[in-house]
Amino acid sequence: MRRITALKIKAVTVDFWDTIAPYPFTEEIFQERVEHSSRIFGKYDITFDTSEKLMRSIYDHFEDIWHNHRRTPTTPEMFRHIEKLTGVEFDENDFSELVSYNESLITKKYFDLRPEIADSIRKLSEKYKMIIISDTGFEPGRELRKALEKNDLLDRFCYGVFSDETGFSKPDERAFKLASEKAGCRTEQMVHIGDREDKDIIGARSSGMHSILFTGFRNDDSELTTADFTANSWREVTDLISRAADDAL
Repeated sequence: MRRITALKIKAVTVDFWDTIAPYPFTEEIFQERVEHSSRIFGKYDITFDTSEKLMRSIYDHFEDIWHNHRRTPTTPEMFRHIEKLTGVEFDENDFSELVSYNESLITKKYFDLRPEIADSIRKLSEKYKMIIISDTGFEPGRELRKALEKNDLLDRFCYGVFSDETGFSKPDERAFKLASEKAGCRTEQMVHIGDREDKDIIGARSSGMHSILFTGFRNDDSELTTADFTANSWREVTDLISRAADDAL
């Protein structure tokens, strides 16, 4: 593994889902989305079974765009995709209800921020500029900001690079370069923390940042990572960054 070189670390960038908080990707939550959408789809003679298939098609559509086009479709875009598939044009109020429900379901009902992670973020923010670099799904950047604000953490980050707002997603170097601009330092003076090799680590390395693969919520990439370090907890994250900073003195 590459080691963090003796440079003064000035900024830390952080992925959101499965790094700051686990993303609750469960069949139960999917069915909750299906039940909600089917009540609206039913007005247009779309059956429950078809509603379930259409909602699964949204996930497939998202994965295709995310992995093959380096951007993340927005929630309105995903429901426009359903209109194209069905030939149905949803009433404005129905469309707004579909979008608002799906955008806020996770952050309002299932968002889980662990106290030790919040404490680590607060400690790091006392020494470094903190920026989020996050690919978004149903939940746009504004919903993620709301979740952080409810947990008294939003003011710990000086900027958020959210893919629904920028139009590009990791590992696109523009996401990391934008964070560098907002931090006011070179990418070589920055460390990125994230859970995905193909998005976080490759993007950070290609832009010149140091990197930490976080495996506390998702451990799929630990055997193949090219990250400088791996960390299974945020205590490890803060220790690694502190040691790197000490080495630069």
